[in-house]
Amino acid sequence: MRFDKRKAFFGLLIAGVAGAVLFPPAIYFIGLAVAPPRPVPVQQPVPRPLADALWARADGGRATELTPISPVSMAQFAACVAFEDWKDTTPGDAQRVEACRDYMPALLAVEYLSRVHMRDANLRPSFREGLGRFSTTVWLTRSWTKAEFLNTLAETGEFGLGLRGAEAASRHYFGRPAAAMTLPQAAMLAAFIGDRSTVFDPWCEFAAAAEMRRRILQGMRDNLAIDDAALIAANESDLELGPPPPEHKTCQR
Repeated sequence: MRFDKRKAFFGLLIAGVAGAVLFPPAIYFIGLAVAPPRPVPVQQPVPRPLADALWARADGGRATELTPISPVSMAQFAACVAFEDWKDTTPGDAQRVEACRDYMPALLAVEYLSRVHMRDANLRPSFREGLGRFSTTVWLTRSWTKAEFLNTLAETGEFGLGLRGAEAASRHYFGRPAAAMTLPQAAMLAAFIGDRSTVFDPWCEFAAAAEMRRRILQGMRDNLAIDDAALIAANESDLELGPPPPEHKTCQR
């Protein structure tokens, strides 16, 4: 039997293109199959100041909705990060990712929510957990609205000191329900999202808490959620913390 190099070359080329096209969907559906049941979005609306603050913390920019993750959006995002990486040789990639956030707004925050979902299902870091987390993240961007994402993030997110949910965190830090938080309080609470640490203490570290709040407020201003007057007033306000809890330890000066 005569070996036809030309046919073999085009056969391999077609197989390679087909594999490149089919591989991401295959990984996606396999990940959904091995992942825990998909999370159910929370429908209870988040108070507007907190929603805007959480979106700023999530690095969502001015996007009005989540952008579905697809091979095209991933390629655009990767190309943008690569271009920013070529321009900027400083350590770290936070600024590069931020510069490309328009392609996939709130990407890291959606991935964080997927990671919390995996952990709540008692999945430890593993190949299965990573595959399930990837597919769940993709699914969330294609299935949830921005409002559903923010509602769920507020209810299931971690706000430092082992606190789960914005309602419990607001009562702990400010002694009031989440619906009664002021703009500066909402910004500071959003700054704590994703922090499972029991080390940071806003009652003792005023300057650090104010700086964390300032970054969120600036993000809200960049997103046009607040104006200059609100930004200045919020930055100049006190931390508005409630009394520390009974178990609070004396601050070390």
